Amino acid sequence: MSKLYQDICDICLVWRDEMKNFVHDEGILLFCLLIPFAYPLLYAWIYNNEVVREVPVVVVDDSQSAFSREFIQSVDASPDVRVAYRAGSLDEARRMVEQQKVSGIYYLPPELETNVLRGQQSHISVYTDMAVTLYYKAIFQTATAVVGEMNKDIRISSMTALTTQRDEEISAAPLSFDEVAMFNPAQGYGSFILPAVLILIIQQTLMLGIGLSEGTRHERHKFLPQGMRTGRAMGLRLALGKGMAYFMVYAVWTAYLTLVVPRWFSFVMIARPTDLILFFFPYLVACISFGLMLSWLVRYRENVLLLVVFTSIPFLFLSGISWPQSAIPPFWRMVGSILPSTFAIRGYVRMASMGATLGDVLVEFRALWIQTGIYLVLASIVMRRSAKS
Repeated sequence: MSKLYQDICDICLVWRDEMKNFVHDEGILLFCLLIPFAYPLLYAWIYNNEVVREVPVVVVDDSQSAFSREFIQSVDASPDVRVAYRAGSLDEARRMVEQQKVSGIYYLPPELETNVLRGQQSHISVYTDMAVTLYYKAIFQTATAVVGEMNKDIRISSMTALTTQRDEEISAAPLSFDEVAMFNPAQGYGSFILPAVLILIIQQTLMLGIGLSEGTRHERHKFLPQGMRTGRAMGLRLALGKGMAYFMVYAVWTAYLTLVVPRWFSFVMIARPTDLILFFFPYLVACISFGLMLSWLVRYRENVLLLVVFTSIPFLFLSGISWPQSAIPPFWRMVGSILPSTFAIRGYVRMASMGATLGDVLVEFRALWIQTGIYLVLASIVMRRSAKS
């Protein structure tokens, strides 16, 4: 019997033992089967509306003029904002914000129309609740759009020397522009954040499943399946056998998360399936190896829960999606480059939302392969030392 055949038999023994442990461990089933299925549906359902509509605001109209009434009617007619209350003073309006009856305030000063008629600049104050940035966006952009349209009308009505309506329009707005939302046509939060969350779910649930499995083995001091040989390449055989078990499960979940869920909820998805398959192969192997490498930290099953829950949000920020990559300090960029999710998120977002091909994300693709090689070697060393302890 050749050595290669014996090594393959050992890898199969480890794979069978890991799959048996996978099926019989309720914790692993929960984190590696239920959560990858349910979490994406929950996130996609929450963000499926993409943008907020009918955000309630309160208006304090101290002007009581035709100009202020036109502003209020235009704001209320917009799809994003709803004038829910009218207050007699700013103090009363602030109390409504504190009671969470509204998310913003429009204040129209007494001199609003007078200043406009005199040709002087007037101000409309906008107060928003910054606890939810989407509300701020809706309230502020609505006010900006309404004021912009009203400014055009004021400019045109003040012109008497021009002869035609077209001349008046050009003079009121000599430079026009067309706003085109690239890569996120709905300008929605779901299309922005969901791709990153889906990729992070793969890494974090893998770490949870591997951590629970290895924590159980540390508690029971049982690292080798019955019949497996020891030897020089024992660590590599253990890492490959365990990795095969998780790869088989997560190959299905990765296709579900990256191809099925976005299309179910009509999020932007213009990536080529073949490019995604090639791109996510090293990502899965890197995540599995990364989890096995970190398993030496997990001496008890409960430890991995604290580790993964604590790191999930920081990992998302370090990817450079929710915060500009250029604004992240060099030290934290270096920390982010250690994580497989960082490069996978960047590559997947570009392919899914921007139509990039595999050749366009070669930097991320190569980084994942480098991580795969490094973490597989380190995982083999960790597996060998654990088995000998």
